[in-house]
Amino acid sequence: MNKAAFFIFCLAFSFSCFAQKDSVAVKHKVTHSHDKYYTKPRIDVNDVIAYMDSIGIKHSEVVIKQALLETGHFRARLLMDRNNLFAFRFTKHYMRFSHWEKSVDYYKNWQDRFYTNDKEDYYLFLKRVRYARAKNYINVLKQVRVKKN
Repeated sequence: MNKAAFFIFCLAFSFSCFAQKDSVAVKHKVTHSHDKYYTKPRIDVNDVIAYMDSIGIKHSEVVIKQALLETGHFRARLLMDRNNLFAFRFTKHYMRFSHWEKSVDYYKNWQDRFYTNDKEDYYLFLKRVRYARAKNYINVLKQVRVKKN
């Protein structure tokens, strides 16, 4: 075996060792439900409501329910680590914001763009624009209770 062939063999062997090591690690990784949520809310509901009101979010009593539902009452790691209170996506991935207020700002811009009839019931609007894919989203949203401190 010449030097070039030996080098290629060694390179291929080392890559296969790393690939096997990584695949074994992934196979044994177990995700527990408690890993998906923080034990305590990451932000205060009153702060979010106050910020929504300060920037003029319409129907903030419904919008805060959306934030609570989407984030598991501000405890879901996936969204809270991204400061994404409304589960906004870009393509298949959840968007990331530098601060949770930026997520609310984004919602405000989205709302200003699509909610053009102030007389339309907000729940019906959310259903009409298909805010969420779940068929029972509106019914579940109506059941969310906001606990103000």
